[in-house]
Amino acid sequence: MQKSNFSRRRFLGGATGIAAGVFAAPNLLLRGQNGAGKRLNLAVIGANGKGQSDTQAVTLDHNIVALVDVDSDRLGEAEKKREKYCQDSKVDPGKAPKMYSDFRKMFDEMANEIDGVIVSTPDHTHYLAAMWAIKHGKHVCVQKPLCNYIQEVRNLHAAAKEAGVVTQMGNQGRTMEGQRLAKEWIEQGAIGDLQEIRLWTNRPIWPQGPFNKKQVECPPNLNWDLWLSSEKEEPYFEMDIPEGVKLWKGSKSLHPFSWRGWWPYGSGALGDMGCHIMDASFSILGQLIPEKIEAVSSPISETCAPNWSRLVYHMPAGKHKALKVTWHDGKLEDDTPNKPERPEMMNSEGAMKAWDKASSGMAFIGSDGVVFEGEAYCSSPVIYPEDKYTETRIAMKDGKIVKTEARSPMPNNPQGEWAHCIVNGGKPSSNFDYSCPLTEFVLLGNLAVRAQQEVVWDKASAKVTNAEAPNQYVARPAYRDGWLPA
Repeated sequence: MQKSNFSRRRFLGGATGIAAGVFAAPNLLLRGQNGAGKRLNLAVIGANGKGQSDTQAVTLDHNIVALVDVDSDRLGEAEKKREKYCQDSKVDPGKAPKMYSDFRKMFDEMANEIDGVIVSTPDHTHYLAAMWAIKHGKHVCVQKPLCNYIQEVRNLHAAAKEAGVVTQMGNQGRTMEGQRLAKEWIEQGAIGDLQEIRLWTNRPIWPQGPFNKKQVECPPNLNWDLWLSSEKEEPYFEMDIPEGVKLWKGSKSLHPFSWRGWWPYGSGALGDMGCHIMDASFSILGQLIPEKIEAVSSPISETCAPNWSRLVYHMPAGKHKALKVTWHDGKLEDDTPNKPERPEMMNSEGAMKAWDKASSGMAFIGSDGVVFEGEAYCSSPVIYPEDKYTETRIAMKDGKIVKTEARSPMPNNPQGEWAHCIVNGGKPSSNFDYSCPLTEFVLLGNLAVRAQQEVVWDKASAKVTNAEAPNQYVARPAYRDGWLPA
């Protein structure tokens, strides 16, 4: 019997035949000039942390003309990292970008100098920053999840379509080869009829649960009022975490990492990882929206997400028969991983080891086999039993299983792919036509968790139909004056 990791990356990278039609389109015009070979002028809102890696994804080929961050220390650090990255790559870092703490001021002062905007802030400011960019006619790339309220996702989608800008969400798995292969294998019968999908993650790796607030002094480098953006004004606070609660790599401070567990600012473990781990499922199922979602979880509050949750998405029939997609996250009270049951067909020694090792992942269970990926992005899927994987590789070599999905011109680089499409034409893999419904798919799980009940979702009306109370979580309750673009 062959080992479960048989030549995984060599096989994935070496397969031949590429469908690339989605990326073939005429060049766009950029500020009156032909786009071919052009260096874009880009602004990054949320400059350090994830914003820094997003900056690195484009800075060698394009100009970073503005950096925005509400933390003065992190803003300065982001520029130093940008310069060093360019120098280490033997590329001229060029003119230093203008530095801002407030993205609204940036648009007021230099909107006519910018082609596109990358948004890498905490979730609650994604919508605001992206809408300001779109209202100024700028192409926009937004980190996942696009927003943390479903109505914001829909509003953002509509605004981008009206503006005609090039859009992208920063979920890198959507640009990778593995996700496309998994879809082609399943659609072309490699595992028989698709019957069930199981998804899971070890997140949260930050403090999450029904915590209280503890008022403390705000760090001098943080503009707390700008960090709150449109959320209600209140004194700076930390989480009042009971003694003995494990902090992981997070901290009691919301900034710069642990905001993820708070409903007003983040979207919990599901929102943080769902747009990665649910991405392949969403694509394979034909971009369908669930009809009903069941949810159970550890305790929550009106402000904080749970430490663990279990969801069942009931999917309608489409490319495949109606089936269930299950989601597990976090750790249980006894500190064991909240993980689904291993599929029966993963019963070899290699399969069991791969399953036990996977802290996050996905299993597409068919009548004849399982497509398994033991990480978040579906970058290197395999098939169990092992002989089914061997059959699939032979079928691809013989042309019995063929490539039907368009491939990305810049795998594992959604920001680079977005910039490539602005310059050369075409639609990015996770453009808003794709990623807005994907984000809605993900956030419907949070809707059920917050409601603490089963919800039946009517896609057309964007409303829960079996109960009224859950509908309070569809749209953000309020926005402070001055934050929504005119």
